[in-house]
Amino acid sequence: MKTIIRLVCIASFALFATNLAHAQKVTPRVGVNLSSIDRSLTDYDAEGRAGWNAGLDVRLGEGTFFLYPGLHYYSNTARIVDNINEDTRINFEEETTIQSLKAPLNIGLRLTGDNGLLGVYARGGFTPTYVLGVDETADFNFNVDQLNRFTWGANAGVGVDLLFLTAELNYEWGMTDYFEAVEGRNNVLTLSVGLKF
Repeated sequence: MKTIIRLVCIASFALFATNLAHAQKVTPRVGVNLSSIDRSLTDYDAEGRAGWNAGLDVRLGEGTFFLYPGLHYYSNTARIVDNINEDTRINFEEETTIQSLKAPLNIGLRLTGDNGLLGVYARGGFTPTYVLGVDETADFNFNVDQLNRFTWGANAGVGVDLLFLTAELNYEWGMTDYFEAVEGRNNVLTLSVGLKF
């Protein structure tokens, strides 16, 4: 399984590098995201929180439709709450961050064209995600081994271009379980801004 994951990651990077060489528009961007992780694990609950992201997308194609692959680093915050002591008034909780790499493979639809002052587009596709790591905490035994390292999601979004600036709102639905031993998927809402070259 690890070999398959590595091959998919290498293929995604190779495809991204090839597309970057032929890109018609390159859009570096940064943003904020909200994650909807909300699951009870063995001794504690894990809840998704806000995070940040940075990455690069490319737009390939002149017509109404265009290819829209990308590569993004995500840092999501997760709140961990001890659920063993439910009868006490003491609430044990701590926050940690989960770092991941997303390589969205999208198709875009230009709704208003691409060469004017204002451009509006929609996009959708699939997002393979690889979890890079977890900032472990001293009080909870929560680490990267409790997560599925490789997951898939489907995403849809809308964006607005204003001259060389771009803003995008995107929602990703988790299609595979996020945790290794517990059912539950990670859905992510992302708002990002960037430049269009």
